[in-house]
Amino acid sequence: MHVTVSEILERFQPEGLITDHIGPDAVITRVAPIEDCAPGDLVFIDKPKYVGDVLQRKPAAVLTTPAIAAEFGESPALAILIAPNVRLAIALIKQAYADRDVRDTEWPRIHPSAVIHASVEVPADAIIGPGVVIGADVVLGRGVVLMANVVIERGARIGAETVLHPGVTVCIDCEIGAGCILKPGCVIGSEGFGFAQDAQRRNYRIPHTGKVIIEDRVVIGANTTIDRATYGATVVRSGTIIDALVHLGHNVEIGEDCILCAHTGLSGSTRFGKRVIATGQTGTIDHITVADDSVLLHRAGLNTSIKQPGMYAGGPAQPLQQYLKNMAVMPRLHEIWSRLKKLEKAVAQLGSAE
Repeated sequence: MHVTVSEILERFQPEGLITDHIGPDAVITRVAPIEDCAPGDLVFIDKPKYVGDVLQRKPAAVLTTPAIAAEFGESPALAILIAPNVRLAIALIKQAYADRDVRDTEWPRIHPSAVIHASVEVPADAIIGPGVVIGADVVLGRGVVLMANVVIERGARIGAETVLHPGVTVCIDCEIGAGCILKPGCVIGSEGFGFAQDAQRRNYRIPHTGKVIIEDRVVIGANTTIDRATYGATVVRSGTIIDALVHLGHNVEIGEDCILCAHTGLSGSTRFGKRVIATGQTGTIDHITVADDSVLLHRAGLNTSIKQPGMYAGGPAQPLQQYLKNMAVMPRLHEIWSRLKKLEKAVAQLGSAE
C-alpha cells in the first residue's frame, strides 16, 4: 500500500464518504488498529477516548468524525480525514487499498488439475484454481474467481466478479449473481430435508427438483448450507449478508439487505422481508413470515409470524421490552414460588379456622 491522503480524499469525496482533509498530505503505507499503529499508518477512530493514543503513537493519518477532529487542534501534526460515517469509511477504504487480492494467485490462471466440461466457455479473465470441477452447460460471468476444489454442477450459473472460496459447492442448476462472495465450505443447492412416512413410520425421500437463486452482492459465510427448493426456488435477494454455519431450508426466501448471524436456522418456506436482522441462533418453524425491518435477538425462536416491524427476542419470540421484563423475573422464580406456596398454605389455614 502506498497512497497519499489527498488521493484518498479525491477518490471518496465525490460520493460524500470523506468530506474534508486537514493537515499535511501524508503518505499512507498501512491501515492499522489504534493499539498497533505507527508512523506511516492510517487509523480510524469514532470515540474521543482514543485521541490520546493517536497523539502518542503518531500515525501518518487518522480518519474520524468532525467533532473528534476538532480535538486535534487547528494545525494538527498528522493528517486528518473527516467522515460522517467512520465505520462505512473503514469498509470502503480497506476494500480499496488493504483487501486481499483474490486474483493474485500462485497458480496458473487456469490450473491444469481443473476439470472443465467441454461445453463451458471460460472467460478470458476468470481464475480457476487447483482441483476445480465444472460440469456441463455451466455459465461463468466475467472475472469470476474459483478457488481450490470448488465444484459447480451441471447447468449452474455464476455471475460476474463473484468469488467462490475453497471447497464451495454449487449444485445442479443453481444461480449465483454478480459480485457475490461465498466463503470456504458453502453448499448451495443440496437437497432439502423432505420425507414422507408410511403407516410403520418408515421414511421416504421426497425429491427436491427446484433450485437456489442467490442474487447480486450477497456474502455467504463459511460452511453455510442453503437447500434447493422442493419446487421453484429458494431465494436470497441482493445485498444480504449471511454469517458462517447458517442453514436455510427448502423454499426459504430472504429479502434484500438482510443480516443473518451464525447458527441461524430457518425451516422450509420461511419468508424474511427486507433488512431483517437475525442475531445468533435465531430459528423458525416452517412457513413463518417476518416483516421488513424486524430485528430478532437473544436466540429468537419463531413459532408464529411477525407482522409488524420491531425488535423481538427469546423463544417463543416476543416484543423486546416484554422479553426483558420477563427475563428480569427469571432469577427470582424460586423465591416467588416459595412465597406463593407459603401464601397458599396461609390461606388454607385461614379457611380451615373458619
